[in-house]
Amino acid sequence: MEKKLEEALMNVETSYHDVVEIANDIINPIISSANDLVNEVSDKVNSLSIDQIRDFILRLQLKAFEIAEIKEKSAMKAELAEAIQKEKYAVEFNAADGTAAAKTNIAIVNMSGEVVSEVLYNLVANLLKTKLDQLHRLVSALSSILTSRMQEAKFMNLGTSSEIPPTTDGKTRLFE
Repeated sequence: MEKKLEEALMNVETSYHDVVEIANDIINPIISSANDLVNEVSDKVNSLSIDQIRDFILRLQLKAFEIAEIKEKSAMKAELAEAIQKEKYAVEFNAADGTAAAKTNIAIVNMSGEVVSEVLYNLVANLLKTKLDQLHRLVSALSSILTSRMQEAKFMNLGTSSEIPPTTDGKTRLFE
């Protein structure tokens, strides 16, 4: 029993790695430019000017716009894969001989490719959704930083530096 369990776990692990590798091959070209942009923001976040923050917000929103459409198409592919899986099950079930239980088992075995396709496209859609959500969170964070920087600039124009609210590290800065 333990050997069968180990084999089953190994099959799951192998299938998992294969599906994730295929999903990464699909997703990486789509999100690579967004990842590059996020890395650029991350590298410069404490030294961005107000105009640079605005630029990054716009560029991130444009990337989110691109990814949103692809995510929706991937979700549709997952739904199509599910429909094809159900169709394959029905065809295999009707073509099989034996009891209902035997026909069910035969149909399930013969449609494993369709099951994996559905899993793959669900994974792609979910990964794209996660990336899209993260881009929106980053835009929100940058918007908060922009608001703070604009308030700092406003206070600098109106009064002395003692009236400028400090940043989280206790230092007063407008542009680093």
